[in-house]
Amino acid sequence: MRLSNKLLGLLLASAIPIVLYNVSPSLLFVDAVYLLLLLVVCVIDYVKTPLFARVDVSREMNSKFSLGAENAVTLRVVNRSRFRLRLRLKDDFPPTFRFNRVIHEVYIGAATQELLTYQLTPLRRGVYHFADIHVQSWGILGLIIRQRRVEAAAEVKVYPNLHAIRQYEVLARRGMLSQLGLKNSRQFGEGTEFERLRDYAPDDDTRRVDWKATSRRQKPIVREFETERSQDLMIMLDAGRLMASPILTEPNEDGTEDAFNTESIQQLTMIKLDYAINTTLMTTYVASLKGDKVGLIAFSDSVHRYLDPKPGKKQFLAMLEATYALQVHAVEPDFETAFKFLASKQRKRALVIIFTDILDKDAAEGFVRYTAKLARHHLIACVTLTDSSIVALAAQKLTNSKIVYQRAIAAKLLQEKQATLQILRRGGIIAVDVPAHQLTMTVVNKYLELKAKSKI
Repeated sequence: MRLSNKLLGLLLASAIPIVLYNVSPSLLFVDAVYLLLLLVVCVIDYVKTPLFARVDVSREMNSKFSLGAENAVTLRVVNRSRFRLRLRLKDDFPPTFRFNRVIHEVYIGAATQELLTYQLTPLRRGVYHFADIHVQSWGILGLIIRQRRVEAAAEVKVYPNLHAIRQYEVLARRGMLSQLGLKNSRQFGEGTEFERLRDYAPDDDTRRVDWKATSRRQKPIVREFETERSQDLMIMLDAGRLMASPILTEPNEDGTEDAFNTESIQQLTMIKLDYAINTTLMTTYVASLKGDKVGLIAFSDSVHRYLDPKPGKKQFLAMLEATYALQVHAVEPDFETAFKFLASKQRKRALVIIFTDILDKDAAEGFVRYTAKLARHHLIACVTLTDSSIVALAAQKLTNSKIVYQRAIAAKLLQEKQATLQILRRGGIIAVDVPAHQLTMTVVNKYLELKAKSKI
């Protein structure tokens, strides 16, 4: 129980007769009666406050939160008493979450309910716990404040942000995927699966002429083919120490945010592994719509997660469960072990997309050496993230000696990165290095391009 400001003001008024004691000693008697009446009124106010028996408080929220997005949490307050109440509530949410509100004050009428909603933004994936809800209720007369703790322990899982996938679904139904930066991957005339017949055009290959259809229609007809379905896509996630490097999302050159990267709306600093996982899920979703099978290997110095390549929505949900709690390990990645594991599991030809961070030539040469055997049977793509802070340092205007030094070091790092990428490309590996805000769009487009050209 606490005393309200109103009651403290009334108690302060009792000091007046004490100050005027020399003027009239009888004022002390009046003061004593005043305090006694005030005590009786406080007891009545305390007893009549229906905090425990007539007020219900509960929390409503989704058991799955999205990383880097605002997730709504609602406190439901039900007043079953005959009085209008003033309440103050504080929810014990995970301390690492960003929030837009902590204290909730509400005046709630008799026999009514109120919904108090606030937003939480998780900055890391994983499992988190909510504790109890703390409630304060002012008395009917506003003199005392009763306190109560409502048991409301709950667990919430923070998953990679699925907002981009919902947006993809909407735009796909409307035929507006170009708004996301996606290129049209449906290329006729290439591939192995028959799609349709059409009239012959002057630049068509005569080998595609369908002579039976030509005979029936009395004009040249050609066959068109679409890219093959049910191909394998294996995604490898490096969960080694370098993937723990934080990256602040940057806007596109035109000042807009990447539609895939909803985290950029709040300019959140996320680690490289988070970006890789978000891209993995979007690529998995797009591949499942194309009828392809997608598998997963997450590794550092050993293999931590493995999923066989499978098609469909169930595989997407399995990927989501396998990656939402995947954490970085403070060790160097063992590429040799990971690639041997892949070779033992993946016999059918596949597109292998590896999300990693390779800093120097030695690491790149070792990477190429480990993938030499794999490259004979699979198409290998290595995806790394450009560090925008280094790019910014290299582009600084020379105004003092400190900037000269920073710019020289940054330029050297960028040159070493380009040399590393060249080593990968000479080894027959598709090397992709892009800023974080372009990662998902670039990787999905690369997958669609390779599939359309029947490279897989």
